[in-house]
Amino acid sequence: MHVTLSIIGLDRISTSFALALKRYQGQPKAQHTFTVTGSDASPQVMKAAEKVGAIDKSDRKPSKAVANAELIIVRCPPGSLAETYEEFGPALKPGAVVLDLGDLKEPVIAQARQHFPANERGESLAYIVGVTPIVNVSGLYTGGIGPEAASADLLDEAECLVMPDTQCPSEAIRLTEDVIRLAGGVPRFMDPAEHDALAAATEQLPALLGAALFYTLQQSGGWPDLRRMVNPTLALAFQSLRTQTPNDLHMAFSHNRANLARHLEGMINVLNELRAALAAGDSDKLAAFLALVGQEWEKWDGRRYSGKWEENPQIEKMPGLFTSMGGFLTMPRRKPTGDED
Repeated sequence: MHVTLSIIGLDRISTSFALALKRYQGQPKAQHTFTVTGSDASPQVMKAAEKVGAIDKSDRKPSKAVANAELIIVRCPPGSLAETYEEFGPALKPGAVVLDLGDLKEPVIAQARQHFPANERGESLAYIVGVTPIVNVSGLYTGGIGPEAASADLLDEAECLVMPDTQCPSEAIRLTEDVIRLAGGVPRFMDPAEHDALAAATEQLPALLGAALFYTLQQSGGWPDLRRMVNPTLALAFQSLRTQTPNDLHMAFSHNRANLARHLEGMINVLNELRAALAAGDSDKLAAFLALVGQEWEKWDGRRYSGKWEENPQIEKMPGLFTSMGGFLTMPRRKPTGDED
């Protein structure tokens, strides 16, 4: 079966998806082939995607890029979501399936319902499925964001969260599962609202902290010297400012404001406790904090690399930081769970 695929918004994730499908079609027993059209606001980005072999042709106008496509992959910033869907939505052919790889799913579904073609009864003739690839460890600690950083194996054995619209037919959902598996991923279903609540912690909180960190340093008296000393440790903390516009960040933060405020409150509490320990010169509490965080991070990192998560996980929380003179210095050691590194 030959599939006409269009990609709206070319970055590392969407380009890797295309490369993985191209890799699949190169297998001797492949049952599907793909013609891929790429669309991006930047001509340089489209050229980069062509150079790595992800797309066969390109068109800057999304409406033209999707005109004959059965399958569309969308990866656009939150701030341009409404404009992008308004541009290409009405041009979709009946039966087209759109996989949106953006960070937020509820706004995407709302835009699809508004702009996709519908019949006289108001039933959509094209279908939206939210997909969030959780990249495998080969791409976890890298700073590349464009097509040149894409890789055909980025999704190999990686979980891909699937959030279909409630109006999406089973055939479109099965197609989504098939495409994810062809790209090397493993589909896992999730509710769109649950996904967006989790994204507040995994996407928006780091972005907000990065913006706040840049502002804090830029406003400091030492900025004329600090700005000349930025290496990857600090630059990667500012990554969101490089990849998203203020409008993108504002839209994402506003959508997730309640969840984001809750996580931010927890962060502020920890920072206040750390500030008090530093001001008091309490080296023991600081050392204990770092030891505990390092221990828990190593557990998480090992499981993230192995992919072997507990089947029936019990919520494990670190004890309250600096809550007493003993604090976590005197906490009882947990019994091993049997699969800890």
